[in-house]
Amino acid sequence: MNEMSDPLFSVIVPTYNNEREIRRCIESILCQTYRNFELILIDDGSQDLTSLYCDQFSEKDDRVKVVHKENAGAAAARNTGLFLAKGRYIYFVDADDWVDNTLLYEASQVLDKVSAPDIFVFGSRMLMENQTVTYSSFVEPGLYTKSRLEHEVYSRMMCPRGKKDWMSVVSYYLWDKIISRELLLEHYCRDTSLFMGEESVCAYECMYYAKEVFFSPLILYTYDRTSISSMHRRYHEDLFTNCIRVAEYYRTYLSKGNEKIESQINREECRSLRYVIDYELEFNKSVYWSSIHLKKKMEQVKTYLICPLKGLSFADKCFVLVFSMRQPYLILVFRKLLIMMARLWRKLKERCCRG
Repeated sequence: MNEMSDPLFSVIVPTYNNEREIRRCIESILCQTYRNFELILIDDGSQDLTSLYCDQFSEKDDRVKVVHKENAGAAAARNTGLFLAKGRYIYFVDADDWVDNTLLYEASQVLDKVSAPDIFVFGSRMLMENQTVTYSSFVEPGLYTKSRLEHEVYSRMMCPRGKKDWMSVVSYYLWDKIISRELLLEHYCRDTSLFMGEESVCAYECMYYAKEVFFSPLILYTYDRTSISSMHRRYHEDLFTNCIRVAEYYRTYLSKGNEKIESQINREECRSLRYVIDYELEFNKSVYWSSIHLKKKMEQVKTYLICPLKGLSFADKCFVLVFSMRQPYLILVFRKLLIMMARLWRKLKERCCRG
């Protein structure tokens, strides 16, 4: 890389206590076939060997810069990297994941031009306990102008890909998007207190205000959900409050009176509330204590309806109305019964198949 010129890409990795995975992540970035990039590692107050490993890489490769800071969460760490970045395009990578070695080369073929799109979107693979699921582009690959985005993408970008596929049409992650620094500096996550969904508010806002977006069919990223540091493996008592704040953020910076976007936000908030219920049942064995905890959180919501009903299905409207009655015990018990019935039904089907 020419030291006199700025790199095309700034790859930013926020990391907190990732000593088991951080080397794998960094090595996957440094072995890129395309070399005109800088790597910014944001050590967010790690208490393990993560800091040491980051420093070791910076000593070996002058493309690597390390920032050690007090722990303030992923959103704040990403912003720190963004404000220091010199690249024309920004790419955020999670410390427990890894990238294909051709990622930046493939992106450069689209972005290293005088007139280039604001965002390069690509596919990913999700590594889970018993399987690996591939998520390619759900919209037709190619270049999308603003007009094409408005007609073909915005009206469904936050919607699930199908009844059995929870991934949205445009994913709410940042790791499958390379975004221009200019666009990100205007639409980064302003609420650094968010610990879940902080990626989505940034990803969707950038998508909504982009002038041009290129969707690639290539699979270039591996998301490791088996990692012990994965957000999905830890309990967060403020998840309900966080979900409400994410929806408020969407409505403040994204909807702008667009009815189709508002309906998508409502559906996304309702989906998040359902997730909160399942989350409590998974991590907290006592329905009684979960209901007391959730009721305290619900009482902080000043409006009667916890989530607007516009755009919701009949079943979702019923769920929101019951939720808005501030009686989480009923919802928790009902949901637990449904889960138990579903498990029983699966066991019966398996026995029938064996018989």
